[in-house]
Amino acid sequence: MDAHPLPIPVQEALSRLAQALDRLDAASLRHAEGERLRATLEAELALMREDRHKLATEIDKERDERLSLEARLSDITPRIDRAMEAIRIALADEGR
Repeated sequence: MDAHPLPIPVQEALSRLAQALDRLDAASLRHAEGERLRATLEAELALMREDRHKLATEIDKERDERLSLEARLSDITPRIDRAMEAIRIALADEGR
């Protein structure tokens, strides 16, 4: 049996179809890679948001502690000043 070659227009059409399928396959792979990259970036963004929240919480806690210490210091400072003045007076009285 003789094999009959396909007519040239059919061969050309099949060649164009094969090329189109190759381009479609390449586009599909690029799309899949893009989706994988997007998922990775979204996961990293979620971690960054979580870290940001933790840092904000820590900063708020540290600020509250600092304000509390400043308030206590402002309460103690006049008492220390009065004690120092009382000591000065006592030492001055002893020197007389």
